[in-house]
Amino acid sequence: MRAILLTVCAVLSLTGCSLFMRSIEKPSAQVRDVSVSSAGLGGVTGKLELDVTNPNGFGVPLAGIDWQLSIGRARAATGTVQLSQTIPARGVAPVATTLTIQARDAIDVAARLAGGARSYHLTARLKFSTPVGELAVDLEHDGVL
Repeated sequence: MRAILLTVCAVLSLTGCSLFMRSIEKPSAQVRDVSVSSAGLGGVTGKLELDVTNPNGFGVPLAGIDWQLSIGRARAATGTVQLSQTIPARGVAPVATTLTIQARDAIDVAARLAGGARSYHLTARLKFSTPVGELAVDLEHDGVL
């Protein structure tokens, strides 16, 4: 019985070590679309759609996105979105999330748009939970509204 217990412990410790010894490649992301869906007294709501690619042989949980939106080269709004979505092993997964611009920031955005600004710059940091800790992937995207 003792020999079986020692064998099981040895196998479990080797399996645990292999988890930390495997290399983890950074996922990547591409912006598919950024859109504004509604505007009102409470602010502006939009949608961010990404295609996230996981090159690893195991699923990687996407825990959240920190983002900053600039309109006409000036910071317009920032935000954080908490997520719980696993990107499949060696796969691509669509990720869609709502971007909310608070009323105080929306007034500034509206003034820039009224002044003729149409270009935007989105900076985002995707945060993944991995067996060896958090992994961050930075993303930048420029577009025209």
